[in-house]
Amino acid sequence: MNVSLLTIGNEILSGDTINSNVAWISRSLSEIGCSIQTQITVPDVEKPIVKTLNQLLNDGPAFVIITGGLGPTTDDITRNVLFNFVGTGSEFDEDYWDKMKKRFEKYDMDIPESNRSQALIPTNGHIIPNPVGSARGFLFRKENTVIISLPGVPSEMKVMMNESIIPMIKEEGLAPIFNKTLRTVGIPESALIEKIEPVLNTNHGCNLGYYPSIFGVDIKISHSDEGPVENLSNDIYKILGVSIYGEGKESLEDVVIQLAKNKNKTVSTAESCTGGLIGHRLTEVSGSSDVYKGGLVVYSNESKMNMLGVEKDILEAHGAVSEETAESMARNVKNKFNTDYGISVTGIAGPTGGTDEKPVGLVYIGMAKKGRVKVKEFHFGTNRKRNKLRISHVALNWLRLSLLH
Repeated sequence: MNVSLLTIGNEILSGDTINSNVAWISRSLSEIGCSIQTQITVPDVEKPIVKTLNQLLNDGPAFVIITGGLGPTTDDITRNVLFNFVGTGSEFDEDYWDKMKKRFEKYDMDIPESNRSQALIPTNGHIIPNPVGSARGFLFRKENTVIISLPGVPSEMKVMMNESIIPMIKEEGLAPIFNKTLRTVGIPESALIEKIEPVLNTNHGCNLGYYPSIFGVDIKISHSDEGPVENLSNDIYKILGVSIYGEGKESLEDVVIQLAKNKNKTVSTAESCTGGLIGHRLTEVSGSSDVYKGGLVVYSNESKMNMLGVEKDILEAHGAVSEETAESMARNVKNKFNTDYGISVTGIAGPTGGTDEKPVGLVYIGMAKKGRVKVKEFHFGTNRKRNKLRISHVALNWLRLSLLH
C-alpha cells in the first residue's frame, strides 16, 4: 500500500525545525507493511500546497498524510486550504469551543479569539480526535485517495497516528512485513559489510538496510515471512557475535542495566570530559537504581582531589588527562560507592585545549573491578558534542563486554 507524506511549515524549510515527523511516520508505517512513495515539504503558502496535493493525487497513493499548519496563528493555513481543495464548507463547533475555553480556564487563562479557527469542522469530511492538544485532524476521500491532515506538534501527531490512523490503515488488509534490526557497535559500515558478505551472497531473499550513526550501524532485515528473517539474522549473529549489542530499539544503556541486574552487579562513575553523560544515560533506564549507585562529575583538578581523592602527586606528575589519573579515578569511585565496577573518563573533548603531546580527542577510560584497574587510551575527533557522545558509548560498551564475561 502506497502512502505519500506532505509536511507544511516554513520553519522546516528554513532548518529551524528538524522534520522528525516524517521519519517517525515513515518508520511506523513501513513496519506495518506500507510503502512510502513520496515525502515533500512545502511552505505555509496556498499555491505550493495545492500544487503539491494535485501532484500527489496524480500518483494515486492510497493515503496522503499531511502534518502541520493546523494551529491558531495566521500562518496556519492548512485547514482553509484543505477545505477549499476538497470542496467542503465549514461550520463552527460550539461544543468543542466550550471545551477549549474550559481547558484554558483550568490554567487561569482566557482563550484567545485566534483559537476559534480550531473549532471549525468540515461539512463533508471526518474529524480525527486529538487527545493531547487542541488542533483536531481531518480525513477526506478524494478520487481513490484518503487525505489525512494532522497537527505538526510531534507529541500530538504520534498519539493521533497510534490511536486513529495506524489502526485504520491496518484494517485495509496489509500484507504483514517481518522486520528485525540488529544493533552493532565498534565496526564501521564498510568493514561490517565486508565481514557479513559471505551470508549476504546467499539466496536469503531478504531486504537489508544499513543505518550508520556515531554510535554504530543498525542492520534492518525485512521479509514477508518470518523464517528468512530469523535465518539471516542468526547467520549474521554467528559472524558478528558480541559486536551486536541489541535488537530493535534497545539502547546500549538498556542492555547494560539488564546485564548488570541479571548478574547482580553495581556500577559507579567518575566523569571529567563527559560531564555526567554516562550517568545520565544509565539513569534514563527505568530500574537503573538497582545497578547505578552514583557518580561524580570531577571537571577540575581541585574536584578530582577534594571530591574523589585523586592524589595531588599524580595530577602534578602526569596531568588530568593521563592513564594514571584515569586509574586513580576509577579505583576511588568504586571504593567511594562500594560498587562492583568503577568507570572513569578523562580527556580533551575539544575543539580547543589540546597540545602536541596531548591532542584534542585524547581520552582515557578506566575500569575498576575485583581489585584490578585497567585503563584504555582512545583518540577521537575535534567535535566536542560528538566526542562526548562517542566517549560515553565506548565506556558503556566496555562495561557491557565486561559484564558478558
